[in-house]
Amino acid sequence: MNIAIITDTYFPDINGVTSSIYTLAIALRKRGHRVYIFATSETNSPVIRRVSKHPPVFRIPSFPMLLVRPYRTTMPYSFRLVQILKRLKIDIIHTQTEFSMGLIGLSTSMTLHLPIVHTYHTMLEDYTHYVLGGKATKIITPEKARWFSKTFCNVPTGLIVPTEKVKHALREYGVTKPIYVIPTGIDVSPFNRSNFKKEEIDELKKKFGIRDDEKILLSLGRVAKEKSIDRIIDQVPKICEKSPNVRVLVVGDGPALSELKEQAARLGVMDKVIFAGSAPYAEIGKYYQLGDAFISCSTSETQGLTYYEAMAAGLPVIARKDDAVNELFQDGINARLFRDESEIADIVSEIFKDPMTAERYSSNAEKTVAAYSAETFAGRVEEAYQNAISRFVREKAIRRANVGKLHLANKYKKVKLVPPEDDRHFLQEAYLPADEESMTRMGAIKQVVTGNARKAYKTAYRYASLIRVGKKIKQKDQNDPHN
Repeated sequence: MNIAIITDTYFPDINGVTSSIYTLAIALRKRGHRVYIFATSETNSPVIRRVSKHPPVFRIPSFPMLLVRPYRTTMPYSFRLVQILKRLKIDIIHTQTEFSMGLIGLSTSMTLHLPIVHTYHTMLEDYTHYVLGGKATKIITPEKARWFSKTFCNVPTGLIVPTEKVKHALREYGVTKPIYVIPTGIDVSPFNRSNFKKEEIDELKKKFGIRDDEKILLSLGRVAKEKSIDRIIDQVPKICEKSPNVRVLVVGDGPALSELKEQAARLGVMDKVIFAGSAPYAEIGKYYQLGDAFISCSTSETQGLTYYEAMAAGLPVIARKDDAVNELFQDGINARLFRDESEIADIVSEIFKDPMTAERYSSNAEKTVAAYSAETFAGRVEEAYQNAISRFVREKAIRRANVGKLHLANKYKKVKLVPPEDDRHFLQEAYLPADEESMTRMGAIKQVVTGNARKAYKTAYRYASLIRVGKKIKQKDQNDPHN
């Protein structure tokens, strides 16, 4: 198949969506498909540019989004994109966002009559605080986010969601389209400890001032309000009281970074919290090796790819109990789960106090994540594509079969169409040549059809013909004993 993946975020942005898209594109290419990625431009650009080959990435002209900085947006339709997709002979469109690029995907699929699948990555109702920096929460409410999600998700041919939690939420919103629950796969090889030399890890530890006798509690990902990193920092004093050799390493960048630094300074734990900033995706696997355990307090995740990456790196995971992780974690087996942040200090002490306990969690985590391979992920998405194409073709055939079954109100069904020549309302007097002889010979005055009356009559006649055809089809269906 020729597949177009349309998104508003891609590398060099580091987040779960970009990782998911890259993993899917590479895995589908291995299965023999041709995959093309279309994303917004990083800077102002007047034309669509191809910026990468493996996989091919096209950048769509975009501009800064005023309401939600620092994101970029674009126009909801692109004639040039339509031309490119037509030239590439795209079989199916896969959108990864509900906003500008998602709207481009929908409009393009309608123009080219192509099936479209959408992946719902983000619970939008948890992110309304981003609009105008949180100053529009009375206008952009969670209720409106749910309405928008329902409206958008009822348009594509099919939907992909990472967990049952998201599927249940969309059904509650009122989404009726087919939904496929497909957890995002992960290529575990980049996160394996065997890929990295001890010297590389020691050099990175030296960069951030980490001593060999210290235990590192790692938080990696986008630094934003919904990730609840502030709740981890709140517990640092209690963690250090029980485990003095523990430090927290925050890897990532985002709008909440400055607030977190102020919070750490206010609590007097700046020496216990390391803010590493963002890291190149190619080196993310190395950064996981700095940790002795991975922690997250977020409940806004639809799946949480960093959990999978941490498990692949062999780190014990500490996470909040949530429907999004119920299928992945077993408390006390491959992870430790908490309901309240006050439990974190005791859990950290338990894991770091006994090396055998940490090793057990690490070993079980690696076994668990092995089932979520990129190959399995791509296979299930491919099946969703095939189902969407079959459904699209079937719906198209039904629409064609029903083209003659036009609705007509009862009061109009008995109306008799009269040609404009037989209706005085469409006639006007037209004088022939003014000479008296001609007027005498031709009868002086001739009635002619005015304006567009004949064209209107022909249109109405065709419509009436369709009505008659529809009535015959309906009558035939009613008389058919097989129906």
